[in-house]
Amino acid sequence: MACQPPPPPPPPSESPPPAPTTIFTIGDDLLLEIFARLPSLPSLVRAAFACRNFLHAVRSFPTFRPRFRELHPPPLLGVFVRHRDGDTPSFVPLRGRADPDHAAAVRGSDFFLTRVPDDQGFWNISDCRDGYLLLHNWKHRQFADYNPLVGVLHRIPSPPEAVRELYVLPSREERHGLFRLVCVHEDGLQVRAVVFSLATGEWQVLPWVEAATINKDHPEDDKYCLPPRTGKLVNGRVYWTKYNCLIVLDTATLQFSSMDLPPFTDGQKPFVLGDTNDEKLCMVCAIDEEATIAVWVWRADLNDRVEKWMLDKEIELDDLPRLKLVALNSGFVHLHLMATQEPDIVPLCWFFSFSLETEELKKIFSLYEYELEWSYPYIMPWPSSLQCNNVELKVLH
Repeated sequence: MACQPPPPPPPPSESPPPAPTTIFTIGDDLLLEIFARLPSLPSLVRAAFACRNFLHAVRSFPTFRPRFRELHPPPLLGVFVRHRDGDTPSFVPLRGRADPDHAAAVRGSDFFLTRVPDDQGFWNISDCRDGYLLLHNWKHRQFADYNPLVGVLHRIPSPPEAVRELYVLPSREERHGLFRLVCVHEDGLQVRAVVFSLATGEWQVLPWVEAATINKDHPEDDKYCLPPRTGKLVNGRVYWTKYNCLIVLDTATLQFSSMDLPPFTDGQKPFVLGDTNDEKLCMVCAIDEEATIAVWVWRADLNDRVEKWMLDKEIELDDLPRLKLVALNSGFVHLHLMATQEPDIVPLCWFFSFSLETEELKKIFSLYEYELEWSYPYIMPWPSSLQCNNVELKVLH
């Protein structure tokens, strides 16, 4: 009987096709690389809340936030303008942007202040910082803080003493709407801190401190003397000029100190305090009768390693001889220029944003205005909902 050939081996089974890769299955590192290339902070907020995985990736990597801020300028949503004392503040949105998420953030917010009660008359803006508006009504000595992005309003009772400046300091319970206010109260040669806590609803008045004990190393020269209401709050410290130096209040310890002013040259008297894009203390001074600004940064000298005011650069701004410095935030200077017009013509006011790093000047908008008292740029803050176990100091002055 002839041998039969063995049967052919069965055909190899086909391996199942690989599962398709979606954005929901990629790792956090690659996901954050994609998020870093989004056009703006409003776009990142919208993407982060698309699903739990996206939100977890943004919140869990502390290095992502500074990287995103380094790649993207502070998201300016518009400018609040105050005309005459007693008028309701107006909001001028930033127009002409192609980013739909940026426009959606403006449309979905209460920048017309419709949720602010008017039972006490007109509210004025004392300042705008980190998403908060500090509102006051001097006639009734009423105060409030308001976040138009989320529509949250807190009324604050009248302080026990007249104060010239209020500073908002959200606490660890910020997600529950609790915060405290740190106030500067000056009376001649004395100064003290006054603190309000929303948790207790009470004011705490600290003891007076003699100004002479704070700035004992500086002569009493009133050349650059300004009251606390002109002060600026940067990275948790309040700065204002007095006796040819800077008086400093640390809002964490509530302790006063002083520091030198930059070695001013003639004409460098108007200035704004703020921070650079890497969060260093910075002062920008306008040189009189010239379209030039001087940029001073508080940093260590390379020679003696001592921190001091260092002249970073002097920048000429062509065709802007009558500029007015408004604010300095994250390396961007906001300023406006009131164009000279005929007496019978309403003057035109131009608003600009200037990058200290790239030296790029951008016109934000213009408006016709008879009397423009103050302007407050509104910059969208990094939302607390995108932070996880990272309580940061937020301030408003």
